Amino acid sequence: MSHKKRVVVLGAGVTGLSAAYRLSQNPDIEVHVFEKESEVGGLCRSFKDSGFILDYGPHKFYTLIDGVLDEMCKIMGDDFLTREKSQNLFLKGKYFDFPLKISEMLTKFPPHKSAEILASFGVSAVKTLKNKVNPESYEDFIIQKFGKSLYSQIFEPMAYKMFGNPRQLDPQLARVRISSPGLVSVIKQLLSRKNIDRTISAPTFHYPKYGFGMIPERLKENSEANGAKFHLGVKVKELKLANGSISGVAFEDKDGNLQNLSCDDVVYTIPMQAIADLIPSLPASIRQACRFVSFRHTIVYYYLLKSQPVLPAMWVFYPEAKFRFGRLSEMTKFSPYTAPLGHTALMVDFTCDDLDPTWTMDDQQLNELLMDQLKPLKLFKREQVVKNFSKRFRNFYPVYRIGYQERVEKIRGLEREMSNILFAGRLGDFNYNNSDQCFDMGYKAAEQIEKSREVGQAWGELRHNRFEKYRIVD
Repeated sequence: MSHKKRVVVLGAGVTGLSAAYRLSQNPDIEVHVFEKESEVGGLCRSFKDSGFILDYGPHKFYTLIDGVLDEMCKIMGDDFLTREKSQNLFLKGKYFDFPLKISEMLTKFPPHKSAEILASFGVSAVKTLKNKVNPESYEDFIIQKFGKSLYSQIFEPMAYKMFGNPRQLDPQLARVRISSPGLVSVIKQLLSRKNIDRTISAPTFHYPKYGFGMIPERLKENSEANGAKFHLGVKVKELKLANGSISGVAFEDKDGNLQNLSCDDVVYTIPMQAIADLIPSLPASIRQACRFVSFRHTIVYYYLLKSQPVLPAMWVFYPEAKFRFGRLSEMTKFSPYTAPLGHTALMVDFTCDDLDPTWTMDDQQLNELLMDQLKPLKLFKREQVVKNFSKRFRNFYPVYRIGYQERVEKIRGLEREMSNILFAGRLGDFNYNNSDQCFDMGYKAAEQIEKSREVGQAWGELRHNRFEKYRIVD
């Protein structure tokens, strides 16, 4: 009787779950998933409160990756709704379509502002063509693409809200996160009357009937049906080494007992920098790289309202510095099945770090701050609030600081050295991914483990040829 290969998956977000599901379909592989929370899904899970089904911020499932949508439709079946997407930008007291349309820029901005935007872009375009200098920062990249005027009005304040000082951010963040190729493309599209470019903006997307959390729950159910074992609410303490590779995982179970499980391969999807805590013998250079790798925390504040829908779109971006939040979204616009009749749920989300005052505010303090900023928008009245509260998450948005790539590559070098660990997903691979890309990475990790005895080298090649070409589509 042949020995089954035992694979440990660290983390039960979409990447870990998709890897577990794909691996669980192989009868020659035994799958164990370790998750510190009592539920699966990470920020892609949903929860219930006061008759509402709520997500941890707005989610959509849209993909340009061949085969991913077909596979997800098989998994979700009739519970996968097709939704017409709507998103706005709020600026200077007006709502704009997003991505920006040149027609709105010319009609909704004051004439002198429209002229300033176009002139600023022209200056940047001429400089770029003349000097052909590669951007050294997020700021450089955006100014080259959109001009300094739009940068200062929209992109700069949003960058500060989301990631920090844009002059200290790597241009790769803009390449991944800003789907529009710039004003030249916007103008060309207007003049040629082309249809929407689906690589820039998704006109429709899919969304589960009863909240986005249906996706991770369905992946877990299907994995368990195939024999995968889930260890929820446990803390992984150490990755054991033998002969230069990972030989097992030591973990603390729900009762506080220390246990060990041997393994052949590891799919690593928890925060990348945690590897320094899990392998005490790592050299100083890698431990130093782990200290450089950082994430921003996320706060989502909920207003459960006795009201009809209050936003003009599914979600609205608020770039201006006078708003602490960067985005508002509304659950009932994603699925009408997520709220009691005559009610709606507004989500306010923003990122911060440990030193940000909002991270340590209690819910009452945060509510007063937000209500003062929401009041001019006239979305709802205090007496319409059924309940309000926050959900907070550490280490979710990768911060692409200048110099991060060198450090991340040093940590990824462990894949080649150990040969049986794969860094994957937004947290594990320090890769700004959407859920469809996380799903794809999980499947590819499973396929790599199935076909190779030493997975690290080939995984690095796949990352370069496939994963680094991912782009966020608004």
